[in-house]
Amino acid sequence: MPPAGVERWLPFGLGLTKPKHFRDMAAVAWRNRDNLPYAWKILSRGVCDGCALGVAGFHDWTIKGTHLCMTRLNLLRLNTMPAFDPEALPDIKTLAALDNRALRDLGRRPGGGGG
Repeated sequence: MPPAGVERWLPFGLGLTKPKHFRDMAAVAWRNRDNLPYAWKILSRGVCDGCALGVAGFHDWTIKGTHLCMTRLNLLRLNTMPAFDPEALPDIKTLAALDNRALRDLGRRPGGGGG
């Protein structure tokens, strides 16, 4: 912990607990920039699909004040990503060679609904 009064000279809380929250939140906003209104709706009205704190909107039943954990923010893209174009999919061998992140980054299944 820095000495008293030094905090104002430390940009974004460097040297303190979780100093990269502002940068990480900006990265989340950037990843969801193509669907920001829907992302806001999910955050302000939805529940957290990443933890068990009883989060509803920006608040939870555990702590007072705003609750936006990075787990919830990092999972936001799963809800806001566009559907992939089935015609643009590579062959199955190419897909099999992709790791989980690359497969997820292709987008969600088009059509929505059941299976």
